[in-house]
Amino acid sequence: MAHAKDRHYWFQLRTALTAGRWGSETPAQAPNASPLSWSRLFYKFNKHCKGFQDVAQIAAQTRLLSLLLGANSVDEDALGNEQAGELRLGDECVLAPERVEEAAGGYQTLQSLESSNPSDSLHLALAYYAYALRRPEQCLAHLSKVSKLVDAQSHIPVTPSSRAEGHTLQVPGSATASSSPLTGSFVSAISSPSLPDISNGRAWAIMESLRSICLQGMSYETLYPSDPEKAIEAYAVALPLLNIIQFTIPRAPDAQSLLTSFTHYRELWRWAERLMFRAITLIARTRPLDEPESLIWMFFTHYQACGAFWIPTFRFPYRSIVAVLHLRALILKHRTPSERAPLNTSLRPQKLPRWLSVARSVAHDYKSILDECTHFPRAGERNVKVEDFVDLCVAVWEASRSVSDWADWVIDTLWWATKLTFNSYRIFRHMSRLLYVTGDSELPKRMLRLYVEVVGKSREAGIDNDCDTDRHWVETLVEGSRMLCRLAISRPGWDGVEEAKEAGEFIEKAKTRLDRNDKELVARVALAEGVWHTISGIIGVDLRERPKRFALALEQFVKSVGTYPTPAAHHHLAISLALPGPSQDLKQAIAVAGAAVEGEALEIRHWHLLGLLLTAEGQWDKAKSILEIGANIGETTLESDENSTTEQESKPSDVKVKDFETEKIPSEVSEKSSRPADASDIGEMPAPGREFKFWEPLLDPNARSIPPSATLLQPLPDHPPPSRVDAFEYALQLRLTQMALTEHVEGAEGAEIKWVNVYGWIAERKGSVSETPIRSSVDTSSRTTTTQLGSMVIVSTPQELENEKQPSGEPSEPLGLITAPEGTPPPITVTPATPADADHRFSIGSEPQEKLRRSASMGADPSTGKKVQQMLKDRVHKGQEKISTISRKIGYGVGRSSSLHLKRSSSAPDFQAVLRNHQYQASSIHSRRRLHSLIRHHHRHEPPVESPPAPPPPSLPPVQELKTSHRATREDKLLSDLWAASAATFRRTGKIDQAKGAIQEAEVKNPDNPNVWVQFGLYHYALGHERQATQAFQKALFISPDDVSAAVHMSRIYLDSASDGDIDMGKIDLTAGLLGYITRSRGWNVPEAWYYLAKAYGLQGRKEEERECLVKSFKLTEQRCIRDIGLAVGWCL
Repeated sequence: MAHAKDRHYWFQLRTALTAGRWGSETPAQAPNASPLSWSRLFYKFNKHCKGFQDVAQIAAQTRLLSLLLGANSVDEDALGNEQAGELRLGDECVLAPERVEEAAGGYQTLQSLESSNPSDSLHLALAYYAYALRRPEQCLAHLSKVSKLVDAQSHIPVTPSSRAEGHTLQVPGSATASSSPLTGSFVSAISSPSLPDISNGRAWAIMESLRSICLQGMSYETLYPSDPEKAIEAYAVALPLLNIIQFTIPRAPDAQSLLTSFTHYRELWRWAERLMFRAITLIARTRPLDEPESLIWMFFTHYQACGAFWIPTFRFPYRSIVAVLHLRALILKHRTPSERAPLNTSLRPQKLPRWLSVARSVAHDYKSILDECTHFPRAGERNVKVEDFVDLCVAVWEASRSVSDWADWVIDTLWWATKLTFNSYRIFRHMSRLLYVTGDSELPKRMLRLYVEVVGKSREAGIDNDCDTDRHWVETLVEGSRMLCRLAISRPGWDGVEEAKEAGEFIEKAKTRLDRNDKELVARVALAEGVWHTISGIIGVDLRERPKRFALALEQFVKSVGTYPTPAAHHHLAISLALPGPSQDLKQAIAVAGAAVEGEALEIRHWHLLGLLLTAEGQWDKAKSILEIGANIGETTLESDENSTTEQESKPSDVKVKDFETEKIPSEVSEKSSRPADASDIGEMPAPGREFKFWEPLLDPNARSIPPSATLLQPLPDHPPPSRVDAFEYALQLRLTQMALTEHVEGAEGAEIKWVNVYGWIAERKGSVSETPIRSSVDTSSRTTTTQLGSMVIVSTPQELENEKQPSGEPSEPLGLITAPEGTPPPITVTPATPADADHRFSIGSEPQEKLRRSASMGADPSTGKKVQQMLKDRVHKGQEKISTISRKIGYGVGRSSSLHLKRSSSAPDFQAVLRNHQYQASSIHSRRRLHSLIRHHHRHEPPVESPPAPPPPSLPPVQELKTSHRATREDKLLSDLWAASAATFRRTGKIDQAKGAIQEAEVKNPDNPNVWVQFGLYHYALGHERQATQAFQKALFISPDDVSAAVHMSRIYLDSASDGDIDMGKIDLTAGLLGYITRSRGWNVPEAWYYLAKAYGLQGRKEEERECLVKSFKLTEQRCIRDIGLAVGWCL
């Protein structure tokens, strides 16, 4: 019984000491579970634990000193005059003057024990008293009497009970040290077996060692303020002990268990936190962030790991400081320079950098602390810590190259912050930007409007601390205006007029707080105003206002370039100079585009624009060279990400930069500007995630506080960095331009071979290509930088319609233009283009294939890539095996030399019946179960135009149509248009079956793509099925009423029939009305639309309007690019 009580009171004393319950009235309990006060605990211990009165005396004096140190503090975990939230480290653990006399008595009591029964614990307690009494020399003297402070095992008194017990927590220096973990549980009732590290005294011994090491470092700080290295080296001695407590104390499974376990070890955690905090703060002031020993990173790691054992309210001010310092250090160490990172056109999600995972973990922990320790602000207050934390999270995201796929956690943090702040303009500013970058379109506008309203009202009320800085105000509104312009141009028809109007209002508000002496901001405002005028002119309704808008835009672009030239300003100025009108100057536009390339050689759209402008001048070879250089951008980054062992592609040998100067290209692209696009030079650029050395301390040596996190935010870029899908789209659009150029120069047969390279390039980027789902406002359309379905016009090869076949097999007259004997206008063609909005995944399925390296030149050997060519053929015909096609026999009887007179097969659906009885049901072209009952069966040789419509089937039971489970994503929309473009090439080469298969693949990728139906209509027109062709064009217009391609081709059919003598004035009037609308909206710069509008006016007898439209058409045809700039590059960055 005596032995049981001995062991019990040893455990009770050590439990009370380790828990640090200094002010508790009942820190322990008797064997019968009755509570015990501190005095009764000491009495019982001395009574039952014979020969250890010195242990009780040391414990009593330690408790007394702790009570005296915390007498004037509200926080039970603070000792002395600690300044919460400050970086001052001088007065911690020091007694107030009025408490010195009382503490001196305890110091003398302990000194009296030194002569009779000296021990390590006694020396450590005396050192504690000496430092608290402001005697750091005596503190160091007492500590010097202990051989090894880190050897906690030697501090434990040897008791009879401990001799009989096995030790479960070993410490450095122990003769019986082992790596066995703790076996105790923190959730069971307090008993000797449940907390073995406390019962055998090891937890308290480790606490004494940590406390003594901390006191030693603090003494060095006091005695040697000019030599902080002494204190740093002293703190570093504790790292092995931190490893012990970090890896051996088990984590609590839930919040309640966490509180219980933390309470048992509270005194241990107090000194562990204090030591790490002081070490981190001191190192942050004195040592470079990238010093070889990486000591600050070791302490950061231990602090974060130990924080998992602490309750959120534990030493909240100090944990806030360390969390901010940790995130700040990660940002400064890993953020990339202001130069743009190399483009990566891979569709695979980028691997999350390890440092960003650490930063997210630290931010998550800090958010949990703020959630518990801050509250919703009262009237007139602001939650400064939460707002600063928001800035810090955004700075972390910016340091990771502002990758849109990695912004979700920041957005979650911003939403969380709205619950702890009231109308914070910082949060609204950040949310508007990040939500737009991740693909949302409606929420960013709402957040931007809230920002403008909150800041505007605060400024009107004279609340200076709540109206943001002038620079942030101007930058945010300029960025918002540009965002609204991009959204406006992406809307079909005139739907974007209101957004464009609001963009102009934001520019005017930005001017109210613009510093006219800040040239950079003045230039950015002028650039935004120029973009606004351009977009307003393009989507505007009034034809008379369009030239005025373009003139104002040119004026603003010139002002921006003259004030503070940037690559983006040169880019937009080049577009403005290339617009049709009185100010069009292609030579100057090429020169300005060359300046954009020189300023930002890694922006693929600058190269694309320069290549397009060169095609307008007829400089085909130079345009080809420029496009090849642009196509190389991002390829090396992809290869390095894949750890490719093959040799990197070099710049095409026929591209010599010096030729640009000797041949006097106006752009004067220098060798310096073109070199970054070379594969070897791009490899010299900082790779994504590469660390940069930071040879300065994290803080100023005399800093009393941490600089605001807003100072870490980078200036807003002119335009958002491209996401992986954006980068893929830019690269794909450039390759479509290459294909258009190839077909123009080499013909459709030459382009057909080059399509293998394009599909091989896509095959290299296969993998997990599903885009990150759009966050809130999932019903809203995705952001795009190009025009949407309403402006689907690719101006491609002038021979396009020359290759269209009449039923007789002879070349048709291209839109009625080539028959004129004299004054024949240049051939005008319209082909469907890539949709601006696209989103889904592309995978070349499971077909076995070997990765084909994209040829660096479009003129590569056509014999290369045979496997990809076979894949393409298999892909084209794959749909015929899986699903019912448009017509299994639609190409029956068609050979390479046969006529295109095809007859309707029994399996071909009757589209007239479909369009009449089911008004433009968006059913699949080659997978419509609803059409089965509507198909009329005809004899194989019966002309399709004589096919009677199917009778209405009222008695048939409804057949439920298959519905897709998801919307087409951007990748699918892009790839759908790619298949449609390849279908056009097949059709022009006479390979009708391949064209049919490509159309099917395009429809599978995106059933709502109007270009699929345009190609379907051209497909039928090539077969002589004018009625089916007209119906297909009508379907395209139903999907997108502003589709220029569909409108022009349908008008062509109506007008050609009128030219044959069968004039239907109803169709003529319909054509005039349709083209009148198209030319006022998205087709304002399409010469084909104006030409056919002139023909319609002529048939109506409106000769004056006919002449005006013809003049307009001829002017637009004179200097036109191989593709429409707005579609290929976008009207604004």
